[in-house]
Amino acid sequence: MTRTYRYPRRALAAAYARSAAGLAFCAGPVALLQPAPEVGWVLGTAAALFLVYFVRTVCRSLTFIELDEAGIRARGPFGAALRWDALRSMRLDYYSTRRDREEGWMQLRLRDARRSLRIDSDLEGFAELARAAAAEAARRGHGLDEATRENLAVLGT
Repeated sequence: MTRTYRYPRRALAAAYARSAAGLAFCAGPVALLQPAPEVGWVLGTAAALFLVYFVRTVCRSLTFIELDEAGIRARGPFGAALRWDALRSMRLDYYSTRRDREEGWMQLRLRDARRSLRIDSDLEGFAELARAAAAEAARRGHGLDEATRENLAVLGT
């Protein structure tokens, strides 16, 4: 049975809003005013970063993850597929946005001999997907590092 996971519209809408606001605040003054060259360069660079963030969000909105007995696939602009029998490693990292580690996100990284697949915790059903990947890694005898085991415990695995 194939299960399909997508990034939720709410998270995508927030990312689109952040990228639009960043572009407006950075590119707007450059386009409408004639700032000093140094200021224009800084604002232009920041606008380029927000544009990259926007493109990344578009790619996420077009991507979905499929999970089945044979492996895991990301379908979308930068899709990739990993077969469970070729899995070499699994890692689950937590990235905090605050010192008290109360807010942040997780990233699941799966690797085979040639490629890597990274999935962020914004994905609907992320915990279920991470548990399935951990079960496959364990079934194939791949050891998990301490941080991955701790992060899986936080997810209830």
